[in-house]
Amino acid sequence: MEESSILPGVWVVRGGNNNELASKVKAKGHVAIGWSTVGDVSAVESREALRKAMEEAESGSGRPDAVGQLYRFAKEINNGDYILTPEKVTSVIHVSRCAGSYRHDPTVFGENYPQVRPVEYLKSVPRGSFPQNVRNTLGSILTVFRADVALPYLEELLKGQKPKSGDEGTVPWADEIEGEARGQILEALDSIEHHNFQVFVAGVLQALGYETRVGKKGKDGGVDVLAYPDVFGLASPRIKVQTKNQKSLAGIQDVGYLNGVLGSGERGLFVCTGGFSRDAENAPFVSNGSVVLVDGLQLLDIILEHYEELPESAKALLPLRRLYVPEKAGM
Repeated sequence: MEESSILPGVWVVRGGNNNELASKVKAKGHVAIGWSTVGDVSAVESREALRKAMEEAESGSGRPDAVGQLYRFAKEINNGDYILTPEKVTSVIHVSRCAGSYRHDPTVFGENYPQVRPVEYLKSVPRGSFPQNVRNTLGSILTVFRADVALPYLEELLKGQKPKSGDEGTVPWADEIEGEARGQILEALDSIEHHNFQVFVAGVLQALGYETRVGKKGKDGGVDVLAYPDVFGLASPRIKVQTKNQKSLAGIQDVGYLNGVLGSGERGLFVCTGGFSRDAENAPFVSNGSVVLVDGLQLLDIILEHYEELPESAKALLPLRRLYVPEKAGM
């Protein structure tokens, strides 16, 4: 791995599926990401080799976005590059410098986050210290991505200076704000406690005209929500719903288990914000419509279209408000 030859790069490395690692970066002296099934990728020399290794470890996991993020983390972050880790609860960004090579070490943050890089912790800065164009970039929903646009402002902050805005007199356009907002909503969905996420998905189904019943906490037999076209649950089809709000993929075993509990006249709906592995998407019971798959982006589109019809119990779990913002000039 070569040292950066001119200016240090700036990278964002998010702190776990539920942002649980962000506050631990300083104490641990490391940043970490997941993709635990692939194991140690130190010997991988290309993205294609990494894709093959990920697919061998878990079918469907070698998606281009996943491959790109793990490869960047292991191979492209250079010693001396800045690493930013946003913390949602406090709205601060933890700033570190990369202090060593990638290694696979589940003892630092646990088995779910074994891919680690050592860092020199520098300081935390308020997210609002950056101008709007930088905040838009930092709002990406990716786990690992480059954010060099932040470099001049970051270096001023590290010197204790108030950074010049760089975008005074400009207004963020509607498409920029929408992109950041969608990313924040997806992050918020992933942070909802699991049983409450079941309640939320039931609320979405109610907004679409279904009657619903939410399962109790604990073991659910593969069914989190029951949905019916009528109030008594007599009409067909009865829909059995399984929900997962996570960044990892739901696989063929997850989806197959739901299919296995379907009875005559019943359909399955599997909602997973992290998406689905290729073998799950290609399963015969998905192809024939017995089980319908809804990922995070699809769920988000439904939420935004029907938010006003959601019951108050669902809105309380994902409070949103409507904003009016300018379109680009001439549009």
